[in-house]
Amino acid sequence: MPPQPKTVIYMIIDSFHPRALRHCLGQGKLPALSYLIQQGHLDEQCVSVFPTITPVCTSTLTTGAPPAGHGIPGIIWYHRGERRIVDYGANWWSIWKNGLVQTCQDMIFNLNHKHLSWQVHTIYEELEARGLNTAAVNPIIFRANTRYEVHIPLLLKLITLFQVDNGKVYGPQGFCLGRLYQPPGALRQDIKNMRFWAKLGVNDNFSAVVAQWFLRQKPRANLLTIYFPDMDSTAHAKNPDCCEPCLTKIDQKIAAILDCFPSWSGALEENVFVLVGDHGQSALERRGKTIKLPKLLKNYSQAKLGENPVEDKDIAICSNERVAYIYIIRHRPGMRKDIVRHLLTEPRIDQIIWREDQWYHVQQPGKNKLSFCKGDKYTDIYGQSWQITGDPKSLDLQLDGNYITYGQYPNALARIADCLDNPHAGDMVITAKPGYLLGGEGAPPFPGAGSHGSLHREDSLVPLIISGTSAKIEKPRLVDVMPFICSLFHPQG
Repeated sequence: MPPQPKTVIYMIIDSFHPRALRHCLGQGKLPALSYLIQQGHLDEQCVSVFPTITPVCTSTLTTGAPPAGHGIPGIIWYHRGERRIVDYGANWWSIWKNGLVQTCQDMIFNLNHKHLSWQVHTIYEELEARGLNTAAVNPIIFRANTRYEVHIPLLLKLITLFQVDNGKVYGPQGFCLGRLYQPPGALRQDIKNMRFWAKLGVNDNFSAVVAQWFLRQKPRANLLTIYFPDMDSTAHAKNPDCCEPCLTKIDQKIAAILDCFPSWSGALEENVFVLVGDHGQSALERRGKTIKLPKLLKNYSQAKLGENPVEDKDIAICSNERVAYIYIIRHRPGMRKDIVRHLLTEPRIDQIIWREDQWYHVQQPGKNKLSFCKGDKYTDIYGQSWQITGDPKSLDLQLDGNYITYGQYPNALARIADCLDNPHAGDMVITAKPGYLLGGEGAPPFPGAGSHGSLHREDSLVPLIISGTSAKIEKPRLVDVMPFICSLFHPQG
């Protein structure tokens, strides 16, 4: 018989920026992460998917599929079938406009059980089909086979006049989702006594305490996924470049998880630790940081959050921070060309991207158009082959013979293709230059210090730490992480 595989502890850290990690490591403030790196492997240039938005990224981290495969396009998007704008809770202003009832329905139930493609398997579905046990703490994407009754907090029921009520979700065999569901017994009472209810329990303190509880259970799950969300809100509000206080607190929680074992070396003898970010963040300008797309396209009637169904509008502009989708609802000849003409007058826009047949087109204000498709003329670092015409500067590409080198937009060609091939993506994708974000439905009314969403390396590169195994991922991307974890387990007979 093959040896029993180690269990895997899989940690997803929201807005985990390589610069924050380097800074805190240099200050000696991360003993737990330092230990895992010293005993394992760190890659600071794991490439995220596009858009670099949490629901998109975590869907990839849980399924191994790019957006074209898993079907989640952003945190705000236009549902062509239901003729409405979907909001997974971008900010309180968008929730108020969309309606708390609809947002809760989309975020708690529809994201996992309606919008996430059934053509892909989550890591929980994949491993449980092999006879392994899985567990997850505060996951955004959790679809699996065990039925749970989520309990909506009384205050939320009162605010919505009981229009949001308890309901069923299907998750892994071990499951805890903030205040909405905790395993019965001692853990549920301990959590009530600790009162870790900020953000309905979807916070770092809650995640750490519940993770330690799962690690004390016998038998222990073969896979335990832990989501740490707090650094994202700190980066948005205060400091996207470093987030030192938040990262040092996460390190303390990782240390507490390592302390669940007789020694830290013992933890690595029994487990493989995989830690990864979903996206980075980039700093915003102090003034004039929002590009007002609705004003640029004021000649077109625009769908609004909360309108359902949308039948008589020309377009929907769905802002996902530093990227926006433009959906053309009522097509007319020359409409896309006219929209591009208006957008090219705004110098703070980085790229305007769209697809025609098999070709993807990218244009920047002041530069010529770049077009590309899948082909066999040029090959990139990931072994992907492309046909390219036009101006490579629009994506900061270097063409050396038949080889492509990426600059400020890592793995840009595949990420653009996987974005636009998503059936729920907009007809056009707009990105903002560093320092700016895009207005539209879902845009924050009072932007803070940081943001993300674009193709740019500041938003797109995250650390990946693997410890407890000699195996590693060469040239890692988010799409590689879930298959890598599955490969650590021997097929079960």
